Amino acid sequence: MEFGYFKKPVMKKTTKCIPITNKEDVEIGLIKRFYKNKVERVIDHIFDEFFVNVEVMDSNSNTIVKAIENISLKSMYRSNWVIECKDKGRFLLEDRTKMKTNPTMNLIINDTTYYLKKDFADRRVRLEDSEQTIAVITYDKIMPPATVSIEKRQGDLTVHLIACLYYIFMLRE
Repeated sequence: MEFGYFKKPVMKKTTKCIPITNKEDVEIGLIKRFYKNKVERVIDHIFDEFFVNVEVMDSNSNTIVKAIENISLKSMYRSNWVIECKDKGRFLLEDRTKMKTNPTMNLIINDTTYYLKKDFADRRVRLEDSEQTIAVITYDKIMPPATVSIEKRQGDLTVHLIACLYYIFMLRE
């Protein structure tokens, strides 16, 4: 099992780098939200959480995962992101939520579909494929700054990619 921890920011619109640490409290990376330009920032401040772009870096500030939201008429109804991962390549993350109380996202990598799910009144977010649970993400308290813990149980997805997926999930919640 592999573990990763980071603090939820107090403000969702912050663009500060948030350190990701491992079980021994050693920094293994950084995660941050970014805007492609100033127009996106202004529109996002007017309309709440309109653009969600996330970047995850290693401890040397080299980009490992970058998620950019697609902007189109279709994405006004269901958001989707193009994710560029250093070791997995390029793939798509789609919001498949039908009820706001049970958010769900789909991720397709090399013909394998992963589901990011959260049940009503549950602190756990699960990353699953069709057969098993890949990772469980929990937080210790509702009010920020809450500590988010990522418990990677199996699979070949990195903690950095899982942190990126959860950060997008958390900002869209």
